[in-house]
Amino acid sequence: MFQDRIRENYDGLTPGFRRLADFLMTNTLDAAFLTATELSRRVGVDPATVVRFAQELDYSGYRELSREIKHYVRDQVTATYRKAADAGTAEQLLMSLVENAQQNLQHFVTTDLAGVAKAVEILKDAPHIWIVADFMGYDIANFMAKSFKNLGFSAAAFYPSMSETASAVSNMKEGEILLAIVNDGPSVDSGYAVRMAKEKGLKTICITGTGVVLPAREAETTVIVPVKTPAGVPSFGTEMQILSLIWEALATRRKEETAEHYKTQQENMDKLLKLRAETPEYEVASPQEMWSKIGRAHV
Repeated sequence: MFQDRIRENYDGLTPGFRRLADFLMTNTLDAAFLTATELSRRVGVDPATVVRFAQELDYSGYRELSREIKHYVRDQVTATYRKAADAGTAEQLLMSLVENAQQNLQHFVTTDLAGVAKAVEILKDAPHIWIVADFMGYDIANFMAKSFKNLGFSAAAFYPSMSETASAVSNMKEGEILLAIVNDGPSVDSGYAVRMAKEKGLKTICITGTGVVLPAREAETTVIVPVKTPAGVPSFGTEMQILSLIWEALATRRKEETAEHYKTQQENMDKLLKLRAETPEYEVASPQEMWSKIGRAHV
C-alpha cells in the first residue's frame, strides 16, 4: 500500500517529496479526488514533481498511485456500509451508523480542519453575521443565528427567496460576514446571495457537503463536510458537529464577551421573574380570558 511505501522511503525524500508525502498521509480522503495538477497546487509544487514523487515510490506515475488511494478510500467507506446492510438487529444497525459518523468526522479532521480554523478566525471579530440556507438548512440557519446571539454576536438568518435576499443584501455592510449552510442539492439561490454579498464587500463562508454547488464555488472560504451515510441519503449529523465546533471555538476565543453577555442576560431574566412575581393574577388572567372569547367567537 502507498502508506507503507511512503513510510519506507520517507527519510530519503527531498523536501518537496516530503510535503507531498505528508499531505497524502494526513489528507487521504481529499487526495483521492485530486488530479496531479490539483495536488501540486494544494502542496505548492509543480505537477512534474508529483509525477516524479509517484515514480520515487515505484509507481509508473501519479495515475497508478491515485488509483491505489481511491481503492483504499472506497474500501474504508464500503466496509462500514456493508455492516449496515448486513445488520440483523437494531443495535447492530445503530453501531454501524455510529461507526460511519465517526469515520466521517475523522475523514473531515484529516482533510479540512484547517478550513474550520480559517472560518473561526473570520467570524471571531464579525460586526454582524448573516446566515443563509434553503430547504431544511433554513431551520439550522435560524438555530445558529440564535446560538451566535448567545455569544454576544449580532446575527440574523434569511431564506434565499428573491424578496428576502434583496432585503438582506440591502442591509448588509462592508466587513460583515455571510455564512451559507448547504447540506445537499444545488442551492442556486443561496449561491446568488453569496455572490451579491461579496459584491457588497462581505467576507463569505460556505459550510457544505459538496464543493461543486454554486455557494461553495462563490464563497471565499469553503468547508466541505462528509455527508454520505449507509442510508443512501445525505446526513446533516457531521455538518451539525462542525457548526457546533465553530460555535464552541468562538465561545472559547471570546470568553470575556460571552461571560458579559450571559451576565446581562441573567440579570434581565431576574428582572422578568421579579415582574412576573409582582404582577397581580387578574393582569395575567384577563388577557387569557379575552383570547379565549375571541377564539370561541371564530369557531
